[in-house]
Amino acid sequence: MESIKNLFVSVFGAAAGAVMIGFFGLYAIGSLYWLWMAIQISSFWMFVIGLLGPTMFFTGLIGGYSMLFGAPEWIYNTFG
Repeated sequence: MESIKNLFVSVFGAAAGAVMIGFFGLYAIGSLYWLWMAIQISSFWMFVIGLLGPTMFFTGLIGGYSMLFGAPEWIYNTFG
């Protein structure tokens, strides 16, 4: 019974690690995607916000979301 428990612990631990690696990878690529969108819509302030430390956390998440599902309309309304 102990070996089955160890099997489940190792499988779920590996799955959680894979999810976290995927999340951090999406965050990093999302940050770059935010900057690319800023260049594409010619928004200087959007680019600056993407480089600032405190706001970079949010722009990475929004950039990752935008890469997967398309940019939200409020981004174009605010920065475009």
